[in-house]
Amino acid sequence: MGEPAATTEPAARDGRLRAIVVPLVLLALAAVLVADPWRFGDPVPPPTVVPAWAIDPTPVRQPKLKPEIQLAGFTYRCSDCHRLFTSPPETTRPLTQHRDIVLKHGINTRCFNCHHPTNRDTYVDDWGREIPADQPQLLCAKCHGPVYRDWLKGAHGRTNGYWDEQRGAQRRLKCIQCHDPHQPPFPPMHPAPPPNTLRMGEQRFPEEHSATDPLRIYRRSEAGHASPEEE
Repeated sequence: MGEPAATTEPAARDGRLRAIVVPLVLLALAAVLVADPWRFGDPVPPPTVVPAWAIDPTPVRQPKLKPEIQLAGFTYRCSDCHRLFTSPPETTRPLTQHRDIVLKHGINTRCFNCHHPTNRDTYVDDWGREIPADQPQLLCAKCHGPVYRDWLKGAHGRTNGYWDEQRGAQRRLKCIQCHDPHQPPFPPMHPAPPPNTLRMGEQRFPEEHSATDPLRIYRRSEAGHASPEEE
């Protein structure tokens, strides 16, 4: 009758031991998880914050594409005034009207290089023919042929809509919807941040061009000789 009691005592002792050890082990594991001594090195970088202006499809400029001007709350066509008088053939004199316009367009310093001399509601081509006011790209093509060719192919300028025309229409912005026709160069601007992906690696660039910039063919040498672009 004493053998069953002897065999159940070790089992009871093992049960009490497990009741103590198992919670202690679980508590130790929980403490290790909370302490996180082996932090996970996530290879995925944080998402790049892209400013709203960088993805805004609104055109930079919103010209009317009409030969109109607003004065004192009224809208006039250009010909409403210009048909009443004859402008001099050269426009190097100081203007009495449109004095808000500052012309900085390279060697293009004459109004009649672009505006038709007799019909101010249109532009003028190289043969004196009229270009409609809603087709300014034909005017720009007079001097900027390669850029106009690239614009036609979609390599220059901006396209809104769908790249895949089977999914939706494309809208090509015209020259003066980005460029001021009287001052075409863009002012200095900060570029949008680059993508940050695993494939491209960490993207960090200095604020200024480094001395090893391969695009700079000539640079100021240590002897003090100026490069052609600095002369």
